Amino acid sequence: MDKSLLTDMLSGRVVIACVGNEMCGDDGIGPFIAGLLAASERVKVVDCGETPENFLGVIAGFSPEKVVIIDAAHFGGEPGEIRMIDKDSIEGGGFSTHDAILTLFANFIEEESGAKTYFLAIQPKRSEVGEGLSPEIEKAGRRVADTINGLTGDPA
Repeated sequence: MDKSLLTDMLSGRVVIACVGNEMCGDDGIGPFIAGLLAASERVKVVDCGETPENFLGVIAGFSPEKVVIIDAAHFGGEPGEIRMIDKDSIEGGGFSTHDAILTLFANFIEEESGAKTYFLAIQPKRSEVGEGLSPEIEKAGRRVADTINGLTGDPA
């Protein structure tokens, strides 16, 4: 995880939109991280669950300069690996169980609010229904939350 890039992403007025399904193993990493993040006057944390499109009004209403979307993603890394992914590489690539929605979501945010969107992806290990987070993914989620909270001045 590139801390200098993350520092830039988290500067100014920011929404952190956490996406995922807690009932499908490691796909629940977004909501898990949302529960660990501290909000402030300039940082809004939104647990979007599996329907980020339902939170467009909440996000746009915050008038963010940047939106960081956190989700589990298949990018060929090791389980628990964290990467910043360009939104143009998402659509149709099997990136996430939310591929098309995430691209539309990011495009809408940029068009409606002028905010720049970023994707922070965590490589899952498993996504079976009924399974919880695997240990590697939970550890990565805690590292992401600790890093974000440290950079926004809001320790967990």
